[in-house]
Amino acid sequence: MWCNNCCLCFPVRGGGMWLAGLNILTNAIGGVLLFLWGSYFFSSTMALLFGGFSAIQAVTAGIAFLGMCNWSYMMTRMFVYIQWLVAFLATARIGVMAFQLESHKAHISAECWGAVNDKGYSPQGTAAAFYCNTPIDTFIMIFIAGLVVDYALNLYMYFVVWRFYVRMRLYPFQKGVAMTYEHGLYEI
Repeated sequence: MWCNNCCLCFPVRGGGMWLAGLNILTNAIGGVLLFLWGSYFFSSTMALLFGGFSAIQAVTAGIAFLGMCNWSYMMTRMFVYIQWLVAFLATARIGVMAFQLESHKAHISAECWGAVNDKGYSPQGTAAAFYCNTPIDTFIMIFIAGLVVDYALNLYMYFVVWRFYVRMRLYPFQKGVAMTYEHGLYEI
């Protein structure tokens, strides 16, 4: 038997909008932090790439939020068809970021404990010094755990928006009368 509300912790529309808002906020903040401080952990090109991908995730979450806010079939459909590719790339991003952090462990430690970076100053005393107070292995584990939590939130948001999309497609939502989806969508 098909379970219509399996794995839903919140109402479909309200919970999906809340989750999309949370994902917009976390991915936008993560993208800004990667743009600002990513060069301490990765090469400049990789930091821009990772920050840009966080911005893409924030934009797709914004599409989901607007689609559910407006009961928009087209926006939720666009999100459902785009997000599976973004989720696949997010899986690869977690692996690449973990590998990059592990391989740049000595560079990050040198940046923290007295080495002078390419701008001519040590990061001690700057806003990026927050990671210098934790051991590097612990910092990498916290960073990767944060990426995995972000990935799980994005996958759950995809599931909730997909349920909302299927519910809009299968059940007419206008005028409360029994009609096909096409009539319900294009009825004035």
